[in-house]
Amino acid sequence: MTWHKIPHSAIDSKKAIQQIKLAGKDFCLIYHEEKWHATSIKCPHAGANFTGGWCENGRLICPYHRHSFALGDGKGALGQYNAITIYRLEQKDSELYIELPESIFTKLANIFK
Repeated sequence: MTWHKIPHSAIDSKKAIQQIKLAGKDFCLIYHEEKWHATSIKCPHAGANFTGGWCENGRLICPYHRHSFALGDGKGALGQYNAITIYRLEQKDSELYIELPESIFTKLANIFK
């Protein structure tokens, strides 16, 4: 896992749900109830992109079938039996960082250094 700085343009927009790509990884950056969250980009139920969804009461709602996921731990609603990935965020001064897994290519490159 490595930390990556999220571009200021994403943070300044405070758009409710936006798709970001860093280090070859797509994720959702979500601004809900004056707090930042980062989740996987697709719903595990049917693969819908969450950027077309919305948030209610601390939950991310899928735009296709309205499955909902807790922004805190990623767990689906009771009876859904699924979850999304939640990525750690850290604020340092006015910068926002996300912890993302290293790609297989980066791991291989590090082995052969």
